[in-house]
Amino acid sequence: MSTVKTVSGAFGRGAMICALVLFSANALAGGFHNADIGAKRMGQFFVVANNDDVTSIFHNPATLVNQHGTNFYHSQSWFFANLAFKLYDSKGNLWPRDHDLSPDWSIGWIPFVGVNSDLGTKNWRLAAAIYSPNAYGAAMPEDELTRYHATNVLFIAARATAAVAYDFSDKLALGFGVSLVPVYLNASRYLNGAVLNNSDAMYKPYQMAANESDPDVAAQVFKDEEAKLKKGDMPLNIEGLDFTWAWEVGVVVKPTKWLRIGMSFESGSKINLEGEASLTQPDGAKKTTTQHTTMVIPFALRGGISVNITPDFEIGSDIRYWHYQIFQEQLTTLDEPLGPISELRDIKNYGNSWGWCIGMNYRIIPELELMAGFQQDFTPIPEESYSLENPSRDQLGVSLGTRWHINDRWFVTLSMVRNWFNLVDVQTSQSLPPTNAKGNGDNFEVGFDFNVRL
Repeated sequence: MSTVKTVSGAFGRGAMICALVLFSANALAGGFHNADIGAKRMGQFFVVANNDDVTSIFHNPATLVNQHGTNFYHSQSWFFANLAFKLYDSKGNLWPRDHDLSPDWSIGWIPFVGVNSDLGTKNWRLAAAIYSPNAYGAAMPEDELTRYHATNVLFIAARATAAVAYDFSDKLALGFGVSLVPVYLNASRYLNGAVLNNSDAMYKPYQMAANESDPDVAAQVFKDEEAKLKKGDMPLNIEGLDFTWAWEVGVVVKPTKWLRIGMSFESGSKINLEGEASLTQPDGAKKTTTQHTTMVIPFALRGGISVNITPDFEIGSDIRYWHYQIFQEQLTTLDEPLGPISELRDIKNYGNSWGWCIGMNYRIIPELELMAGFQQDFTPIPEESYSLENPSRDQLGVSLGTRWHINDRWFVTLSMVRNWFNLVDVQTSQSLPPTNAKGNGDNFEVGFDFNVRL
């Protein structure tokens, strides 16, 4: 449940609960970051024990030793999410009855630009990259029930990373990296006093229209009741920015020529988003203040194994773990009261999260690789904390990819991933209004990269 400090009244308690939901980071099913960074990761999923491009700086810096010379690398991944659902009222009825609720659009983007070099040495590697493990935007219709949950959300968590790796022998390599992490959020929604006092008020136009047997009369009843409800709508916008940092260490052990075992650890980070919050009253009066929201990025552990069945055929598996149990509470404070609102403590009760994958890479000819993989990912978000800003549940995914080695200096890669969420059926939401929903979702990812040895 949420604890709120207010200047006065139940409106303040409800309004700040609504506002806080907008600060939810876009935690995909397995954690704060989307792990599908780089087209090779997207194509075969496993990269922690054996990777050969600059995205090693994120997955496991020890695998930077696999590249030689000086290399420039660029990749882009695009994510398109689909979500279709209905919302439960307090009596367990699903609304709307005649159509599903869906985002107008929901898109993620992971750009990556990096360079690494052996500096003419045999064992040392240096690397630097700028990328965004999580850049996500979505818009919900402003004339649907979802306007009281969210209308627009933009969340970006970027990184500027420098790393070093050393190949101690043909059996052992170590790597270390440090990152500057800027985090930005901009989100909006509608508040409504009637909905805050009784969440079923948002369903009244649907409920009253359903009591009419004549379709024309039902349509007019809905229109009239919806117009009455909208008179109390108040746009809320919240924006925040912070700069923090993180570090990572990785190791690769090579017991034999055909077996590699990799592990990496990524530190957690504290976040304090600072920015502007504004609320526009039904009479048009606008109040603006400064807000501060604290949250945390959990530490992460990655482990992987890579086996060369033959020189041209590799299989592997990764396991990733996020220590999300440290994210139990989120605090938002306002420098000046926004109406009656001054502070909110929101209970998250997140659990730990993990995911696993298996994949293969087959070089059918020296110039061409084919990749495929399967993954399963488990959300850290309990049903009580479910929200439309974090709609994913446990999920399954498959991948395909291909890499063309144009010559000994250039390669390009194309990959795609399809993920399916488990059925959403939440009836214990503690948000206000409750995000009790039933539906399904999936996303489709496409990515490409190129690497050139300078």
